[in-house]
Amino acid sequence: MKRLFLASVAATGVSSATFAADMSVSPVKVPPIVMPPPFFNWIGFYVGGNIGGGFNDIDFSNTNTVTGAPTGSNSANIAGVIGGGQIGYNSSILPHLLAGFEADISGADINGTAISPDGSAQHTFNTDLFGTARARFGLTYNNWLFYGSGGFAWGEERVTRNQLTGRTRAAVAGTSETVSTTGTGWAAGGGIEWGFMPNWTARIEYLYVDLGTYCCVFPLAGRTTTSDYAFNVVRFGINYRLSSGP
Repeated sequence: MKRLFLASVAATGVSSATFAADMSVSPVKVPPIVMPPPFFNWIGFYVGGNIGGGFNDIDFSNTNTVTGAPTGSNSANIAGVIGGGQIGYNSSILPHLLAGFEADISGADINGTAISPDGSAQHTFNTDLFGTARARFGLTYNNWLFYGSGGFAWGEERVTRNQLTGRTRAAVAGTSETVSTTGTGWAAGGGIEWGFMPNWTARIEYLYVDLGTYCCVFPLAGRTTTSDYAFNVVRFGINYRLSSGP
């Protein structure tokens, strides 16, 4: 029995030593922890597309073209869908301060109507196309960009006057007159942009577009319509970075 006990103790010691040796040679492997990239590279040229909407209230007044006497005023609510593309460039001023430039062009279906105070005519306001060229300045935090923007704006404007009832000079019921022009002004706003892949970003942006005062003359009715044409823009965009900076 004594010999059996000593043999068991010896076997146990050998097994423990072997196990310890195995543990020292083959430690348990822990899978590596994958960390996100430490920063997002915003520098370089980019192109993209956008879609959204435009809206505002336009106040307008009508005058007699011959005498200049006021003939009434009203307000038209305009709204509609917009969509287009943009191209730009970002550069770095400081480690977290970005400066850049962007130009865009968008097709639009922003329109609205209003009836004259006496009910004799209807005015329809349309914006079919507009664009901007703006400077951008922003703060970056990893793959987030918070920016402000401002610069030049232009737009194709169209106003239609329809004679509904009665007669205004040579314009009888059913007469339609349209005046089109290109308005220029300024745009300003800001947005938030998110880098969701190495060269791809998504953003939401707000702009206020002011195209100045618009005067149009309707010769058959002998009326002049004057309005301050401006609208708000809220749009979503996707950009692809074409080149990298340092």
